[in-house]
Amino acid sequence: MGRARFRFHGDLNDFLHSQRRSVWLDYEFRDRLSLKHAIETFGVPHPEVGEPSDLNRPLRDGEEIEVRPRLYPVPPNGQWRFVLDGHLGRLAKYLRILGFDTLYEAGADDRRLADAAAAGRFLLTRDRSLLMRRAVVHGLLVRHDEPRRQLEWLAARLGLWGAAEPLRRCLRCNALLEPVAKEKVWERIPPKTRLWCNEYMTCTGCGQLYWPGSHYERMQAWIRALRAKNE
Repeated sequence: MGRARFRFHGDLNDFLHSQRRSVWLDYEFRDRLSLKHAIETFGVPHPEVGEPSDLNRPLRDGEEIEVRPRLYPVPPNGQWRFVLDGHLGRLAKYLRILGFDTLYEAGADDRRLADAAAAGRFLLTRDRSLLMRRAVVHGLLVRHDEPRRQLEWLAARLGLWGAAEPLRRCLRCNALLEPVAKEKVWERIPPKTRLWCNEYMTCTGCGQLYWPGSHYERMQAWIRALRAKNE
């Protein structure tokens, strides 16, 4: 019988009962097992763990292990690429409004989500067991229920505000928008809109037409308010 001790730090304690937070926890084990397996028996998904860095090594008898949260740096190209589970549709829309590449399908199964994460996307989920899948490399369990709080928490956790490029993606399909001449989409523009608007964008994926109407102004105001609140 092997014995080890673990102590969890920072927001990893979100996964533990209050009496088990930031204190040494005894752990007994019989078989050879990895640090990943041992840590996840406490309910802490491996993508949330920054230290120890090598979670594939075997747990050794007598170890005392300090487990600390993973700090995700901004990607080298500055472009976050997310995939979200079916519980996070409103958060997906918010991330697209802010210009982030965000895959979301309401009916996507866990295997498909894990495959997208294995291909390099950052998984955001409300499902702890999904985040524990070995194929998932980068990801977080979204802590809050209310979508705007989810966004504020995520933006603070990953430092998203500096990388945001608002209103450059299609809210329907996630593809980039591109400018289009008014005369090329004339038949698609509502008659009253033709009278005052001369700037239009189309989605490079699904062809959805956009223009800076009152909805655009509301989104701009919303983004400014969120940034002011969190800077």
